[in-house]
Amino acid sequence: MVHLAVLATVLLTAVPASSRPAPAPQHARGPDTARIELRLLAEVNVARRQSGCRRLKSRTGLHGSASAHSSAMAAHNSMSHQVTGEAELRERIAAAGYPQAALMGEVIAMGPMSAREALRRWLDSPPHRALLLDCRMRLVGLGVQSSADQLWWTIDLVRRR
Repeated sequence: MVHLAVLATVLLTAVPASSRPAPAPQHARGPDTARIELRLLAEVNVARRQSGCRRLKSRTGLHGSASAHSSAMAAHNSMSHQVTGEAELRERIAAAGYPQAALMGEVIAMGPMSAREALRRWLDSPPHRALLLDCRMRLVGLGVQSSADQLWWTIDLVRRR
């Protein structure tokens, strides 16, 4: 069963002390989550363009927060905007580099689906649709993590002051 929710969430991943970042863990025969994230951003921006909005601009800090949140949901096997031990959304967005954000929001999902299917499900839900197609939102971070046969999805959206 696929579950959807909306609100806001962010968390930064730790950077290794070495000069090169450690490679992301890969599951044998697991999905290419970076490719899924790129596809999801493209799909979201098509929907926004069709609604008269500008495209969202991907930001590294927000990507880190969304990715870390998806990882936290997977680790706790819990689809939530704040899993045990996580900071609240506003704090996570601030830690991602946006302490003065005027608006922020988050959509999350869980389930083995394509980027197009995840977006379709969000767009079929009025509160998720309103957030994703809010033309005031300008910046985005996407995080998709795999765990067993599940994908954990997070999109963090921000408008700076």
